[in-house]
Amino acid sequence: MSGKERRICLVAAILMIVEVAILDSRGLFLLTGLATGLAALGLVHQSARQRGAGTGPLLYAVGIVGAIGGYCYLALAPSGAIAPTDEVIDWGRMDKRAFVFGYLAIGAFIAFHWLWVAFMRGAPAVTRPDPDNGRSRWPLQLLGALAIAVLAYCWLGLPALRGVGVVNDTALARFYDIHSHVHLSSLQQIKLGAVPYLEAQTQYGPGNQVLLSGLTELVHFSNHGFFAANLLLNVVCVVVFFVVVQQFLGFGWAVAGLVGWALWPSPTERIDLAGWAVLTRWLMIPVLSLWLASLLLGAGSARRGWLAPILAGAAWGIGGFLSQENLTAGFLVFAFSLALFGPASGMGLRAIGRFAALFAVTGIVLFVGLVSAFVGPSHFFEVMALANAKSSLVTAGISNSIWSDNLGIEITLKVVHGRFQSALSVSGDDFRPLLLTYGLVLLLLVTLGLLAAFLGRKWSTADEKTRIFVRKFAGVVVGAFILHLFALMRADVSHLAGPSFLSPLLLLMLPVFVWRCLGAGTARTALMVASLALIVEAAIDGRNNVVDRVAGLGATGRDTVATAELYRELRSHRGEAADFASLYSPIPRYQTAFRNHPDFAEAQEFFRLLRERLRGRPVELGSYKLDDLIAHPDSSYFFGGLRSLSGITSPKNSLWLRSEQEAWIRKVASVRSGCLFFDATSSKALVEAWMRSVTPPATMTVEPIAGRRDYGMLACKGPA
Repeated sequence: MSGKERRICLVAAILMIVEVAILDSRGLFLLTGLATGLAALGLVHQSARQRGAGTGPLLYAVGIVGAIGGYCYLALAPSGAIAPTDEVIDWGRMDKRAFVFGYLAIGAFIAFHWLWVAFMRGAPAVTRPDPDNGRSRWPLQLLGALAIAVLAYCWLGLPALRGVGVVNDTALARFYDIHSHVHLSSLQQIKLGAVPYLEAQTQYGPGNQVLLSGLTELVHFSNHGFFAANLLLNVVCVVVFFVVVQQFLGFGWAVAGLVGWALWPSPTERIDLAGWAVLTRWLMIPVLSLWLASLLLGAGSARRGWLAPILAGAAWGIGGFLSQENLTAGFLVFAFSLALFGPASGMGLRAIGRFAALFAVTGIVLFVGLVSAFVGPSHFFEVMALANAKSSLVTAGISNSIWSDNLGIEITLKVVHGRFQSALSVSGDDFRPLLLTYGLVLLLLVTLGLLAAFLGRKWSTADEKTRIFVRKFAGVVVGAFILHLFALMRADVSHLAGPSFLSPLLLLMLPVFVWRCLGAGTARTALMVASLALIVEAAIDGRNNVVDRVAGLGATGRDTVATAELYRELRSHRGEAADFASLYSPIPRYQTAFRNHPDFAEAQEFFRLLRERLRGRPVELGSYKLDDLIAHPDSSYFFGGLRSLSGITSPKNSLWLRSEQEAWIRKVASVRSGCLFFDATSSKALVEAWMRSVTPPATMTVEPIAGRRDYGMLACKGPA
């Protein structure tokens, strides 16, 4: 591509950015942006034809102009998720699409650039087999998988499982948390006959809801049982992840990853936060990235048959069923892997196309089949609409900020009696996660570019050991790059740690990649120093965590037996009649703090009186808080065993826009039979809409719910 053609593309990119900044309509931008892009492509084509350069420059210009246009449309145009007249309620908004999509667009351009370079330079490199290809290694692989599974359990899993048995007679247990109640309220709806995900709305994916419902029933349907089930699921996810790492990267790197999880933010910090941290939300993303790198860059990639892409596509389909994150990010992993690794795989265009088609078709068919099997074929598009609506709002910046945890630096400089006085004060939590979150953006983009350059220039001439290492590193880079999107969209320590499956491993592997794959020079020296400095800093900061985990290994046997006994005790109470306290925990010794809570008696009485008046009818809770024990509607639906009219049992975590709240009110008011519970703090618009929804000859009965105190009013319409 000549300098003139590059300037044409640069001018077109600048014009598109100016157009989208001036115009306030996506439709107008599409028209003007399309005209700008076509004009630029026409000029590039004319210039290339005059030089006799063929179609190469035009194809490259298509990639550049298309990437810039797509970025403008997604990141800079007004959001389709939020109308200009709409209002965000309860949550804040900070639209970071320009930053997040810029990060993704730069990565996509890197992949496109080297894909174009590889194919324009000629035939892709032929992959040589590994030295041990053809020898049976399954006994060693099986032994390594077993060893790393035990290590992962002892190092990361068991310390989290110990929390299931913590008893405190003076304070409510850790599992009594709103994150758990968000799930439990919707699981209660399923137990009462609601359609999963739709009539028991959740933002964690239909598959995760179905899975957690089954696991909770398997352990015990209670707050304690849910915590134990969710924690067990997360531990299984951690063990499975490290077994996958061992299989694709080797035992040594798997052990390094275990250590890295203790040094940097990783899912281990959220493994015991039941509800929010359902690790199945992200698990398939790192699995796919490592698997696809092995398939495309491993031995015999040029001879891949039909089974490998079908199995990988099936994993994507299952992951997509579990959560929206697996669906969208899994596809991004697939696209980036194909663009970066395809040219170096030794596979021709037809073979790559067949691989992509088998992967995509299998994943889509399995995803559609699983969703339809659990919610019904007729509800499939409703599921997709709900998932898309909520993900669009998160992308547009709802419940978002540059950094959700409070941090502050204050520098004071003043003159007192003719002398300068300065002061520095720092407030809030550690700044390290903040710096790591945004510092990783630059590091990941640089690393992705270096990896792409190596695959495009040096892959075919590298020695076998280097190629094997780069194959492993490539899967880690792509997975870490995609997973980091979630940390950027909703930035705080929790949202950095939860998806960071591969970031610690990337930071540990980076110095090896820099040393082996970069030529000598200033750039290599700078990157080596920076990467080693990150490791040294993490080792110093995380040394106490490592020491504590090592010390805890001595009690592995005793704690394992105690944990297994607790799970057996929870399961032994299944089938017993559930009362208010047993929904907290079925084990009497765990109920002390709950029963001794000042609001226990009133909460127990309220739910008894409410169920007596309802007589099995569904109810919508218009009051946000009953008392300090039952402080959220989520808790009320679960502990009261109440069926929701709207299916939205967590209003604060579901209704983010004023238009959504108004739609919820209309939906509740339109119900012909059911009840509304409200008090003085309830939404006036909701109560008025409910009262106006009944006209003669239909009737409504309104009665107080009173006992130890006046709890509120119950207004019911339709037959009892």
